[in-house]
Amino acid sequence: MTHEGRHHGAVDVHIVMIRRGQVLLLRRGPDAAYAPGLWTLPSGHLEAGEDVVAAAVREVGEETGVALTRDLLRCDLVMQHQGPTEAPARTGWFFRALDWHGTPVNAEPHKHDGLMWADLADLDAVPDGLVAYVRAGLDAIAAGHPYALHMQAPGGSVAHVPGKSSDLDPLHAAEHVLVPLRRRFGVREWARLGGPWTWHDGEPVPETLPVRQSWGWLFAPDGRVLLLAAPSGVLNMPGGTVEPDDPDPLATLVREVDEEAGAVLGDTAYIGYLHDDKGIPYDGRPAARIRTAARIATLGPAAVDPAIGVTWRRLLAAPRLAAALLGGGEVALAEALAAQRVAHEQLGVPLAEGWDVTELPAEGVDFRTGGGEG
Repeated sequence: MTHEGRHHGAVDVHIVMIRRGQVLLLRRGPDAAYAPGLWTLPSGHLEAGEDVVAAAVREVGEETGVALTRDLLRCDLVMQHQGPTEAPARTGWFFRALDWHGTPVNAEPHKHDGLMWADLADLDAVPDGLVAYVRAGLDAIAAGHPYALHMQAPGGSVAHVPGKSSDLDPLHAAEHVLVPLRRRFGVREWARLGGPWTWHDGEPVPETLPVRQSWGWLFAPDGRVLLLAAPSGVLNMPGGTVEPDDPDPLATLVREVDEEAGAVLGDTAYIGYLHDDKGIPYDGRPAARIRTAARIATLGPAAVDPAIGVTWRRLLAAPRLAAALLGGGEVALAEALAAQRVAHEQLGVPLAEGWDVTELPAEGVDFRTGGGEG
């Protein structure tokens, strides 16, 4: 729907109070201007000069009689909502209450005529039904979407229709949980130009698809993998572009990890390939990006990479964490898990998890003597 001029939609807050798998709901009274008779979360609009957290604290107190403090609230979701009427779209902030003081009651019987604790696992069983906007918010939270759109078509139902989807449009969210770790090690994720790509686990590369890149998941004896950090902080995996003089993609990997990381590889195993259908760095032609698992035998002293003239810092992280630090979302995670599985099953590498990152010394490490595992 198009509106002339600037957007003037409302901002509202919703408070999610959960106990023993049930969520607190209030039923809107029969005289309510919007969604009469439907169940909703404790909620309301911002008042002049108020921030959204203050509004959530105020609204939950007014509607349920409980006391909240700002430190007991966590933002679960921000969602833009367009109702099925002609009103402008609004923005809703959904807050999780970690705890509260007092027992919730229907503190505004002139606005609501009921209060209940509803089973989160069966919201369709709520008698008389939920407001579609609220149900969409709860569904987004349950699915782990911190940002979403819920734009209903004109003439649609204000009530959620049991058995139907919430018509959510989740927005891709940046990964914020790793920001402190990235800041600690002075690194940032690598932007995959042209991604997301398609991961082919264990499949051979089709003869019609040229192999243009060969990168490796290189494992230390403790099951963590090698990441390279440029002076700019951008993270990368060891490996590079297949050159005409390279006899095969494995030779590319061996050459590149020597140049970039001063690494000598031990046993190797093929993992799979990424289908890059855009091939942005490869003249726009589709290409395969091969991935190989390998044991690291040694790392020599850090040296200038002759291809780009920088000296890489060398880090170790568990495969899951390495994928998250690199970025790339679900595709990168699938690749990392495949690498870990292949390295464990075929190379005898232990399974590593956790959030510990180690920066390896500039003078290098001989992993055959047990170094670099801490």
